[in-house]
Amino acid sequence: MTRTKTFITVAILLAFVSVFGAWTGSNNVENRYADAQLYSTYASETINYTKRIITAENYTDGNCPFYYGTSEMTNACGAVAGSEIVAFYDKYYPNLIPNWVSYYPATGKYRFQDSTYVPALSRELYTLMRTNVDDVGVSRTDFLNGLTSYINGKGYQVNYQSVKSGKTIDFAQCRNAIDNNKVIALFSLPTTVYDMSEGTNRDSYMSINIGSAHIMVVFGYIQIEYYNNSGLFRTDTYLYAAMGKVGYNYVLYKIDSTTTEAAYIVNIQ
Repeated sequence: MTRTKTFITVAILLAFVSVFGAWTGSNNVENRYADAQLYSTYASETINYTKRIITAENYTDGNCPFYYGTSEMTNACGAVAGSEIVAFYDKYYPNLIPNWVSYYPATGKYRFQDSTYVPALSRELYTLMRTNVDDVGVSRTDFLNGLTSYINGKGYQVNYQSVKSGKTIDFAQCRNAIDNNKVIALFSLPTTVYDMSEGTNRDSYMSINIGSAHIMVVFGYIQIEYYNNSGLFRTDTYLYAAMGKVGYNYVLYKIDSTTTEAAYIVNIQ
């Protein structure tokens, strides 16, 4: 009888841990996003083809702001990504950046980072996101809460719609969002991104390793089919992601990358 009671007690405890373990212990600790170290391997993959078809694309020059941090802000990838998001929507929701317009009204292209308004925006977000308060950089929760606080303070509402599907990103949701003038906040664990160069019947991809968890802003996409004499042999789908780093305006992020921790469409009203 004693053994039976002991067994039942242990079983109940194990069931409790199994059900509620997600809210206890180390699982409560969020990843931190800080200044990412970039390692260009210069190792190119060359794809030779007889025919190349772009089956889906949304990218034009100047359709996303590309910003970067300043020397007085350390571990500022959250503030920089937040600034790019705010500046992107400043085109559609006036006065998100007071006294400054983030784009050229004549062309719709986004302006380069200035020396006054964008740094001031980044500094404000840096504080609202509690950067370096609990640990280096920002957590996903603090990033979203800080961005929400800023947008609410300018008279707008915001919500975040996840596009994570299993371990990867749902391309259809991303495509629909981007086609409707929205951007996506991408939270990536250490990963590899790419820079593509086109040649005659060949595409070369240079890999760039990001050595720490990093926040990027997805603003475009491209899907390419490659054919040889035997027919279709490869289909690649990438997201255009603003890096927030000097020298890397944007990179290509594989849609099926398993290093995505989270990705949210930013919806402002």
